[in-house]
Amino acid sequence: MARTDQQRNAESGRIEQTALVVYCLLEEMRPLLAVQDNAEKDDAHLGILMGLTMFLDEQIGPFRTERLMAAAPSIILQADAHVTPEQRASALSTLRRIGDHLVTLG
Repeated sequence: MARTDQQRNAESGRIEQTALVVYCLLEEMRPLLAVQDNAEKDDAHLGILMGLTMFLDEQIGPFRTERLMAAAPSIILQADAHVTPEQRASALSTLRRIGDHLVTLG
């Protein structure tokens, strides 16, 4: 079945919305993961990627995860990866809801 422009726009909107929330979450986590030397920064970034991969592996399976991770660089680099202050502000309410949920886990 061919996808309509409306379906593509909805998918693109969901991708961008999810990406902004994840970006904001990582920005808020950055002080907690703060390290001084570049090797430790690389380890922290690798840990973020590994955590994402573990999550995807559990959610969609290893084969789909591998295909998605292999395709990700070319997909991501097709779009502007810069986050504007307005985009960041738009994701903060979702981030606040995530924080409220995390508080209930403790």
